Amino acid sequence: MPGEIPERMKAWAVEAIRTNSGYNLVLDFLKANFHDFSHENIIVVSIGKAAVSMAKGAKEFFGKRIKRGMVISNKEGEVEGFEFYLGSHPYPDGKSLRAGKALLSLAEETGPHNLVLFLISGGASSLAVLPHPPFTLEDLSFIYRKLILSGASIGEINTVRRHISLIKGGRLARAFAPSRVITLAISDVRGDEPQDIGSGPTVPDPTTLEQASKIMTKYGLSPFLDKLNSVPESPKPTDPVFRKNRFVVLANTLKILKDIEDMAKKEGFNTAILTSEDSGEASQASGVYSGVIFEILRSGNPWEPPLVLLSGGELTVTVKGKGKGGRNTEFLLALIRDCREIKGRFCALSMGTDGIDGPTDASGAVFCSDVYGKMGDLKPEEYLENNDSYNFFEKLGLLIKTGPTDTNLRDIRIFWIGKRKGH
Repeated sequence: MPGEIPERMKAWAVEAIRTNSGYNLVLDFLKANFHDFSHENIIVVSIGKAAVSMAKGAKEFFGKRIKRGMVISNKEGEVEGFEFYLGSHPYPDGKSLRAGKALLSLAEETGPHNLVLFLISGGASSLAVLPHPPFTLEDLSFIYRKLILSGASIGEINTVRRHISLIKGGRLARAFAPSRVITLAISDVRGDEPQDIGSGPTVPDPTTLEQASKIMTKYGLSPFLDKLNSVPESPKPTDPVFRKNRFVVLANTLKILKDIEDMAKKEGFNTAILTSEDSGEASQASGVYSGVIFEILRSGNPWEPPLVLLSGGELTVTVKGKGKGGRNTEFLLALIRDCREIKGRFCALSMGTDGIDGPTDASGAVFCSDVYGKMGDLKPEEYLENNDSYNFFEKLGLLIKTGPTDTNLRDIRIFWIGKRKGH
C-alpha cells in the first residue's frame, strides 16, 4: 500500500479547509461586491463556528465604518472593536441564552439608517438561543438533544428550532427592521436552504407549526405540543420585512470538494465527485460506499481506477451505546466492516470541515485496506454496537485531529482506489 496516499489525502483536506476559511470567503466577496456596501453606518453580526474568522474578514474590509460589531462563537476569540459572546454546541446552555439575549437587544437597538451585515456559519442554531415563551432554556436543551440523538434530519431539527425561538425563522430580521439586512452564509446544510443555515434568523420560514408538531410527535416530544400550540406562526416569505434584504451562500460542500479535486488533478490523479449531498444513517450509508468501491475494483465501472473519488454531506448516528465517537468515525468503522471481503487496494478518509466529529477532539479518521492486517483482536462490530468508533481508531493511530477550524462546510470524504488486478 503506497504509504504516502493517506498523507496526501489529509493534506488536500487541510488545504481546502484553509482556502475556505471564513476570513477568505467574506473578504473576497466584499471586495468583489464593494458597490453594494457604500453605506457609512455598518452593523456587523457574526455567529457560528466560523464567526471570528468571518468577522475579521469584514473588519479588514470596512475598518472604522463598522458602527457596532458582535461575534458569537463556540471558541474564544477576539475581533478588535467587537463584542464577543461564547455559546455552547451542540446543545444550548446559559451562555447560549446570554448570547441570544444580547443579539435580540442589538437588533432592537439598531436604528433605521443602518446596513446590517449578518455573517452566519454552522453551529449558529445552538450558540445563541432565546426560547419563545412558554418554552424555557431547559426545554430547548432537552428538545435539541432528543432530536439529535434520535437521528432526526437537519431539516426536521431546524423546523422545530425555528418555531420555538424568538430569534430564528426570520424573527431576528423582523427585530432588525426597518434596517436592511444582507446575510452572507457558509452553508453546512443539505441543499443550502437559507432557512436551515443556523435555523434562518434573517430569512423567512416556509415551514409551519403543523409540520413542527408532526416532527415533535414522531420523535417522542408530544409533551411539548401544548406549549408549541401557544406560539404564533413564524414570518413567511410574503412578509414585507424581507423585501429589501439579501441572502448569499459564500461556500458549500460542493465548492470544497471541487477545490480538493483541483489539487488532486494537479498531482496527476484521475478524479470524480460522487455527491456533495450524502445523508442517512452512517452505519448504513457505508454499505452503499462499499458497493461503489467493490464495483470499481471489480469491473472499472463507472470509473477505471486508479482514482480519487470524492463525496460529502452529513450523515447521522442514532446513539444507542455508551462509547465515544462521531458520524465520521462511525461511518469509517462501518466501512471497514462492509469492505472486509473486497480484493484490492483502497484508502478512505472522512472528516468534519469544522474540525469536530461529535463530542470528541478528533475531526475524523483515515484508513487503508491494509487495516485488516493491523486490527488484531479489535472487532469493528463490537465497537459499532457501543458507538465507540473513536476508541477503535485511536488504538490504531488513525484519528485526524486538526482542532477547530475557521469554517464549517459539513463533512468531506476522500477515497483512493488503486489499480485493478491485471490492468
